[in-house]
Amino acid sequence: MLGSRDSARDRLPSCFSQEKRRTATTMVLDYLRGLIRICVTTGCGVLILTVFVSVLLRYVFNLGLMFAEDLARYLMVVVVFLGASLALDAEQHISIRLFVNRLSPKNQLRFRLFHQVCVFVFLVIIAIAGVGLLPNQWKTDIPTMRGVSMFWFYLSIPLGCVLMQIFLVRQFGHTWQEYRRHAMPAAERTTNSRGSLAFIILAFTALVVSVVSFYYRYDGAVYLIMASCFAFTVAIGMPVAFSLGISGVCFILISDDLPLLSLPTLMFGGISPFALMAITAFILTGLLVEKSGVVESLVDFSDSLVGHLPGGLAHTNIVASMFFAGVSGAALADTAAIGSMLIPAMKESGYDKKFSAVITAASSIVGPIIPPSVGMIIYAYAAGGSISIGGLFMCGAIPGIILGLGMMGLTHIYAIRRKYPVTETRFSIKEVLIRGKKAFWGLMIPVIILAGILTGAFTPTEAGAVAAAYALFTGLVITRKLNWKDIAGCLLETALISTVIFLMLANAKIVTYILTLYEAPERLTATLQGLTTNPYIFIVLVLATLLLIGFVLEAVATMIMLVPVFSPAAEAFGIEPHHFGLLFVMIVQLALLTPPVALGLFITCRLADTRIEDVMSDVWPFLALIYGMILIIAFFPELTLWLPKMLGYIN
Repeated sequence: MLGSRDSARDRLPSCFSQEKRRTATTMVLDYLRGLIRICVTTGCGVLILTVFVSVLLRYVFNLGLMFAEDLARYLMVVVVFLGASLALDAEQHISIRLFVNRLSPKNQLRFRLFHQVCVFVFLVIIAIAGVGLLPNQWKTDIPTMRGVSMFWFYLSIPLGCVLMQIFLVRQFGHTWQEYRRHAMPAAERTTNSRGSLAFIILAFTALVVSVVSFYYRYDGAVYLIMASCFAFTVAIGMPVAFSLGISGVCFILISDDLPLLSLPTLMFGGISPFALMAITAFILTGLLVEKSGVVESLVDFSDSLVGHLPGGLAHTNIVASMFFAGVSGAALADTAAIGSMLIPAMKESGYDKKFSAVITAASSIVGPIIPPSVGMIIYAYAAGGSISIGGLFMCGAIPGIILGLGMMGLTHIYAIRRKYPVTETRFSIKEVLIRGKKAFWGLMIPVIILAGILTGAFTPTEAGAVAAAYALFTGLVITRKLNWKDIAGCLLETALISTVIFLMLANAKIVTYILTLYEAPERLTATLQGLTTNPYIFIVLVLATLLLIGFVLEAVATMIMLVPVFSPAAEAFGIEPHHFGLLFVMIVQLALLTPPVALGLFITCRLADTRIEDVMSDVWPFLALIYGMILIIAFFPELTLWLPKMLGYIN
């Protein structure tokens, strides 16, 4: 008995020291997180402010701010690489867990450990390459920023990689502890999905075979290596951004065709185009508008217009999404903002859960179609900058409105058949004017953006910065619902959302560079022209392919990977680039509704307290409507091209 007490007493200092080490580590990590948050919040705010001040000086004082564009571009690189560590720590990077979630918990942990090791090795490679570039960058000054070296901006690449490694090591430790603690019951061993395991094994086998075929000089091995590596890493749950980067690095290590020192330069170039800064500006505008209480006024105004119809709240949902689309340009922002207000209201009014979830997710698809559109900005960049963002915006204006009206028609049928409630309040011009007056400040945002772009007063990025400043003014002065804590929170959230998108763009730059180097677009064009010379058949093949890909891959990732390949092929078939761009952006948005990825449904089902499996019967009619609309646009291009032609964007 005495011996056991002595042994317990001996163990106490060890336990206390371990607990003390854990506490110290937690404190250091918390301090590090706080420091990174300050940096990315400040960086995001400064880059938007710089663009806005540049516009202000140009039109008010007839002065130029020469360094504004370069400062905004390079600050974005800093924000992305520092913010990526926070997103990695919080597991906010987009990953497709379709296959891995169908495996047993033990196997899920095994694959998580494996992909964490792979990501760590990838970050080590990028960090070493980034450090290798720093001596040369020290000697490179930015022409518009006298005395400022590119060194300080390139430094963010290895620094960001090291920060990601720190948080990744912590995650690996937690995963390893969970793996060791995990006691799997015998019955649980049967929970592995044979289909998921088969796909993962098949993708890995394809990777091995493609590597072997490369050494045997098979002509198409480069495409097989990257495709199979991407499929395997995505299937095991790795974040898509890192899957893209690892797929490119994997081939570079095997082929020796590119020096590793080129990787940071490619990634830097994937983030820093000035046109992409519009994405961050529009995201910030949407968040500020939401915090300012403007969204509620837009919903009230929408309700005054269509609330008296059968299924009035559902119609309000659609119209509000159309208005908010002109503010944020992002489908998921629309889904979260509108859904958080209207889904509870619809449930309380007698609408069933599944329809409330479906109509909110479906109506959010107009977000990337009605200008401004984050998806169109990404498409224009991925297509190589050969098409006008303003032209793409104008291509989407009419189809977005028609699609919204089509959804309202389908909603009307649902409302009549299911006897959804009709509001007792009749349509009133007076009420429309009263609520329209309250919604005026929110309705002015798309007017500012589009008027600035169409008149040539602003670039899309400048229009986004002006809209963000206007939203800030509205929240601080007009509605007075915005405080400085909210502003800091919006800047941080904007930085993290932008980071998730821009890190995919950075890593995709590696893949697209390799594909271009090996003439993938030309070979695809030749293959398709061997199958058909009819441009309409080509469009149908592309749309069908993208629809199928949307079942397993998110829209942004699809655009980043496939636009550089399909866009040149479309031009070879004589398809107007803006028309093809609109079709591409529209079809990939269906991934918001097509399970098992279905990010839009995932958000709305959580808000409606239901499951994706339960709502699918209501989803298919909306999918058919949207796909039918896409086919009409595909076969009758003038429906969308007449407006940008009239405005001079297309000859």
